[in-house]
Amino acid sequence: MAELMELTLFQTFEGQVCVNRFNYVASGTPSAVTLSFALASAMGWLSGTTLDADTVAGLLQAIQNAQTTFNSVLSRAVYIDDDFYDAPFLAGTVGAQGNAASASSPLAAYGFRSNRVKQSIGRGYKRFTGVEQSLLSTGGDFVTAIEDNLQDLADALGDTLTYDDEGNTLTFIPAIVQKEKYVVEESGKDAYRYYESQATQLTHTAQGVVWEFYPQMRSQTSRQYGRGV
Repeated sequence: MAELMELTLFQTFEGQVCVNRFNYVASGTPSAVTLSFALASAMGWLSGTTLDADTVAGLLQAIQNAQTTFNSVLSRAVYIDDDFYDAPFLAGTVGAQGNAASASSPLAAYGFRSNRVKQSIGRGYKRFTGVEQSLLSTGGDFVTAIEDNLQDLADALGDTLTYDDEGNTLTFIPAIVQKEKYVVEESGKDAYRYYESQATQLTHTAQGVVWEFYPQMRSQTSRQYGRGV
């Protein structure tokens, strides 16, 4: 049975809390581990202070300034209440680019977007903190030297991941999730949440997307000084 997964990455950059979420659709029957642990491992988050080079985790670490601190990841199966894995990073897990003195503003971000595989679901977008000043050229373009790294990360974001659970293969397909819109009773404002039924949610999920990077620096206003996320 397919299971919707969510992994949340918590980082800090220049005192600002930075959060990114990733969705996958899992298949396979766990044996010795949970789906949440398997996803965190397959993405590379559980590999020490130097994250595995060819994983989403390691490829992200490779482009982020050393001022970027990796705090924790929370992996969970959205519709299985007791399937979650909350793991702090080892002290000293930081970005691999430059040094703290060469960090850009937390407003600056590496930007990625997905393609569309359903007419009813828009593109997915990612904004990663920790832009290294030396990787920017005139006008905010990224220098050629970092573009291969950005492409590698884009490719990894679109890869189907696997985990060998004692000979039993667990598979994770990257996905873009369209959430249910609702009105918050207390404030009267619109908000979004997963659909109550997983079967309904999966009809509002685009699987097997491809990602590309923006060749110019993007901005993330929610991370400007004083905002925090």
